[in-house]
Amino acid sequence: MQPIFLAAILVLESGAMGQAPESVKARFDALVKVQAAASNRYHDGWAAGKTPEEKQAAVDQYLSDAHKNADAVLDLVAANPKDPVVVDALRFVIKTARAGPGDESYRAIEILVRDHVRDPGMGELCGLICYFFQAPIVERFIRSVMEMHPDRGDRGLACRTLATHLRYKATMARRLRKNPEEIKLYEASRGKETMARFLKATDPNALDKEAESLLERVFVEFGNVKHPLMSRTAGAIAAGELFGMRNLVVGKVAPDIEGKDQDGTPFALREYRGKVVVLTFSGNWCGPCVAMYPHERELVSRLKTKPFALLSVSTDTTVETLKKAISNAEITWRCWYDGGQEGPITTRWGIPGFPSIFVLDKAGVIRFMNVRGADLDKAVNSLLE
Repeated sequence: MQPIFLAAILVLESGAMGQAPESVKARFDALVKVQAAASNRYHDGWAAGKTPEEKQAAVDQYLSDAHKNADAVLDLVAANPKDPVVVDALRFVIKTARAGPGDESYRAIEILVRDHVRDPGMGELCGLICYFFQAPIVERFIRSVMEMHPDRGDRGLACRTLATHLRYKATMARRLRKNPEEIKLYEASRGKETMARFLKATDPNALDKEAESLLERVFVEFGNVKHPLMSRTAGAIAAGELFGMRNLVVGKVAPDIEGKDQDGTPFALREYRGKVVVLTFSGNWCGPCVAMYPHERELVSRLKTKPFALLSVSTDTTVETLKKAISNAEITWRCWYDGGQEGPITTRWGIPGFPSIFVLDKAGVIRFMNVRGADLDKAVNSLLE
């Protein structure tokens, strides 16, 4: 048994050994330290692992530790349901256990639904779980906060989060039905029966329609609500997401973009009509974005004599970061500098994640979205032909 975990057990059991019992918070804090040690062991084990088997062993050990620690916190909550630390403890369980494997997060959400829907901060907490797409309890919690919370800000955040949750459910249903080979990947962590129920019951078109109505409600009813982690208001975010739902669709002409590059020189997307355009929303802060750079450089080089252009909206926080990537030849294509993830272009387009990729034909019509690797090559080649 790990020494830190043993110490946590001793703290939990100190009252039974004749010592003064520790507070619930002290017992919770001890378990938090246990989990932090497990995370450190995982990162060390992954970095030291030289074979896939060694790296997988680090993953397996971490998952085992995470389940153990989340279960211990849930036991602490069950024994002390009225303690002030309970909500923080449930938040810890969700962050630790995430969407699975295991049911710890869903047990925590059930307690939140039962006892804490009206507590402060529930609107922000909705954001932690909105991508747990397959579990009905998640939607139930978010709806409950939206309908029952006494604070307008929490209701507004829940309303916007519910729209995100429904759109994500619709996206996942379409994706898994189109690529059934991926279902097994989710069955391993979410459960075979759970995934079967999700795929059978989910109507993507109905979810998108309700999500659009919810975003309209956010804009009208909660427009000036501030997100605790963003500078933009809920209304500005909802306006962008509505714009994206209605305009960033395969078969529609891409909206124009006007902005400035890293040197302050203005240019517009419409200037590239007559060329096949790959348009990305990217940033040097984003690992998957940077991982695409070699392939993007290859595209630019290979197609330099063709009617083709690669353009990016850079969401780097400072223009110096973009300038450095260009001077180092990591980026060899033209970019608009948008001043961060909440920049005006990114906000207007309602970009939900990074990288976001749009492939436009010579008339500026969106023909493909979020294709990468060989699929991106095929998309570009098909439009050039």
